Amino acid sequence: MENFTFSQKQLDALKEIGNIGGGNAATALSQLLSKRVTVYVPQIRLIPFNEIKSSDFFIKPEELSIAVSLRILGKLAGGIMVLYPKKSALLMIDILTNRTIGETELFTVMDESALMESAHIICCSYLNAVGEFLGLYQLVPSITEVAMDKVDKLSQVMMRRFIGENINYILPIENHLVIQDVELSLFVIFLLESESLQKILKIAGL
Repeated sequence: MENFTFSQKQLDALKEIGNIGGGNAATALSQLLSKRVTVYVPQIRLIPFNEIKSSDFFIKPEELSIAVSLRILGKLAGGIMVLYPKKSALLMIDILTNRTIGETELFTVMDESALMESAHIICCSYLNAVGEFLGLYQLVPSITEVAMDKVDKLSQVMMRRFIGENINYILPIENHLVIQDVELSLFVIFLLESESLQKILKIAGL
């Protein structure tokens, strides 16, 4: 695996993509839910793919979480996924299904479908942000896939799903959402080839 050393300026440019993506996601979710949505992106990191640890997501390794992933097709190669801690996933389902906050305790097939829809919207919002920031307008998301497991297991599932596709880095973007007065958190995670990451930085003038 080819690793690079990235400057703070380059990381700041990647965080700006996260901020734009968060803004796009807030707008899209607000339109879907007809509710006020704000998204705050406190931090973004760049981690070599073979050094992924569950601690990179500020979620306890044994905590049950849900990951919704898809492949990026077009001008960039890789994938993107949304990782929901269990508590936030349940809150999002309550909001999506117009239930009383705290009502959902177990996931049903319909709940999973609703969560996949929200994650797909978030992923597309971030892909649009990348396209807007870099002038790459041919980024196409594939069909979403969903996995539910403990965080340490999900990181392994993520690695197996993209193994053999020359993925070198993950870019986890922490998102704090406030939907009306309900707070929840999730991670938007880009999985990138070195070539695609270098392309992003080159287009950004870095």
